Amino acid sequence: MKTELIINQTAGGGKPKKLVPEIFNIFDSMNFPYHASWTTSPGKATDLARQSADNGTERIVSIGGDGTINEIINGILTAKNQPSLGIIPAGWANDFIKSTSIPNDIYQACRIIKEGKTKKIDLGLINQRTYFANVCGIGFDAEITALANQIKTHHPIWKSLSTYVYVFAAIRKLLSPIPSFQLKITIDNRVIEKEVLFLAIGNGRVEGGKFNIAPEADIDDGLLDVWIIQKMTRKRCLWLLPKAIKGTHKDAPEVNFFRGKNILIEASEPITAQVAGEILIPQKKYQIEILPKKLKLLTP
Repeated sequence: MKTELIINQTAGGGKPKKLVPEIFNIFDSMNFPYHASWTTSPGKATDLARQSADNGTERIVSIGGDGTINEIINGILTAKNQPSLGIIPAGWANDFIKSTSIPNDIYQACRIIKEGKTKKIDLGLINQRTYFANVCGIGFDAEITALANQIKTHHPIWKSLSTYVYVFAAIRKLLSPIPSFQLKITIDNRVIEKEVLFLAIGNGRVEGGKFNIAPEADIDDGLLDVWIIQKMTRKRCLWLLPKAIKGTHKDAPEVNFFRGKNILIEASEPITAQVAGEILIPQKKYQIEILPKKLKLLTP
């Protein structure tokens, strides 16, 4: 059985560079054959995964962060053959695995890949183009992510503080003028029109390392969890922030929760979205749907 390791050496502030020798040693000690490829630029993991899948690889393993996982998923889903996905977490936040039974421990993660047990999970699809496994954030959420990405790039000290960068970015954005967006949101056949701070559409539960934004989401229930956070004052935002970290924000009056299979978001002006920490090109319209049992995930 052919296994491809796709390694993003820049993920997590360079964490994979330290982990790769250990990972190779673990697989070698297990007599587990593999081939390794390295990403060299954004989007490269998608190309590598697609090429590897089309060449008959049966397991593709992400060694990187959430962005690497999502790039690989987009490669797998656009290939002629669709191998299973394995994950050895080596990123800043490792958000997606928090909605799975995949551990942070490198040795255990390698054992799961060798054993080869799979579980079919759901994926989200945005505008018939971008697949995602975890959370899609639209609006203020994406602006916070963009700032966090800038901080990680320009301030190496944050490499040692990892997931707290998103909390810091959120606080910094809240100290600036707070944006809002007038949106028409259609969830299956239900129409909602609101002035919104942001939306979180969850297949998985956690984003930004610390934010349990979709605490009831399940990656194999055939539904997307939709969290609509309405426009609010800075004071209310700061009050809501720790609740969003704990996942106890559902009862806040500014928060609306829905579940659905097809979500259409319409705005009068282009609005920013993010998936797995990657910023998408702003759009006036986002059509998001659930694809049940679409991906084979290597799990315990």
